[in-house]
Amino acid sequence: MKNLYWIGIRESDISFCSNLFENSITIFGKHNISMQNKMNRIVDYNDENDFDLIDQFFTTEMKRIIKENKNARFMYYNQLYAYYPLEKEGLLKYAVFFNNQDLVKKLSNKIKCKEELKKIVPVLEYKIIQGKNCNYPYFQEIFQDFDSKYVIQSKSSQGGSGTFIIKSKEDSIQLNEKENYMITKYCKNNIPVNIHVLITSKKIYLLPGSVQIIQEENHRLAYKGYDFITYQNIHTNLIKKIEKYATVIAKKLQKWGYQGLCGIDSILYNDEIYFMEINARFQNSSIGLNKALQENQLSSLQELVINCFLDQDIKLKPFQVNYSGLMRNNNDLTIQPIEILDNENSCGKRKNPITKQIYLYNQSIVDKIK
Repeated sequence: MKNLYWIGIRESDISFCSNLFENSITIFGKHNISMQNKMNRIVDYNDENDFDLIDQFFTTEMKRIIKENKNARFMYYNQLYAYYPLEKEGLLKYAVFFNNQDLVKKLSNKIKCKEELKKIVPVLEYKIIQGKNCNYPYFQEIFQDFDSKYVIQSKSSQGGSGTFIIKSKEDSIQLNEKENYMITKYCKNNIPVNIHVLITSKKIYLLPGSVQIIQEENHRLAYKGYDFITYQNIHTNLIKKIEKYATVIAKKLQKWGYQGLCGIDSILYNDEIYFMEINARFQNSSIGLNKALQENQLSSLQELVINCFLDQDIKLKPFQVNYSGLMRNNNDLTIQPIEILDNENSCGKRKNPITKQIYLYNQSIVDKIK
């Protein structure tokens, strides 16, 4: 699309719809306007210490493009991170396909969002506790459970950056003493799932779901990838329940005036589905969906989001996503782009560490489902 630019994390996020954009401004990328190219530096987009640097790079490049092309407009991977820097620099009028700022902030606040949506869908029992009081003995006391692990989640977290797990009184986690945290008991053998939802002013569209690959790292529950293939092994009745609750949530968002794309995270535990959080943005797994959409001669997620904001009918047909994706790390442990793996490779037929890791993860989830 003429004059439209993409702003996001990875150049690869628009691999299957690059013809829609004049160019892209990203953190990672080899053939576009990226921090990796221009600054020879890779930052962690989940680390608050790098936010200002990322904002500065994005706005500087936007200004350069606008100076050359007054008709340039910018579409964001995550609209939440656009409001403040763009308002500050007087660039907000150049951003397109945005929701109301207060609504996006509300959905992105994990605690406020769950407080609202627990009225309409099941959620796990949780307590809101100030950081200075977050310790294992206190959790045991208020939950009256002396054997559990506990999950601590901040109001704003992404990719597991604000989600911690504590197993004993010896565990030490650095928290903000004045901030409130959401505490839940850890559910052993739970299956984390995600579903993309498209919302117009009148209609709701559900896309194929995926299992999330979550690993424990240094007391954090870190997001490591997605698996659309294993999701297909979940019992049909449970998938229907996931879709039912996702529709209930989407209707509430629609009532609040939300349009475009969001991701809904839930967990499957003891044959029930529990809502966890909303991602009011594109997601790491969106690239796998886009690859499948292209193969089925359907519009990309980015094009479908534009349709949502223009209130146009969306043309979809049933399709499967036979892909998994695992995040890769470089030597300094900074997150790198997701590697997409197809159904055959994900089943362990290629002997490389990434495919083998997903294969083993697949098998563990299938065992839980059975």
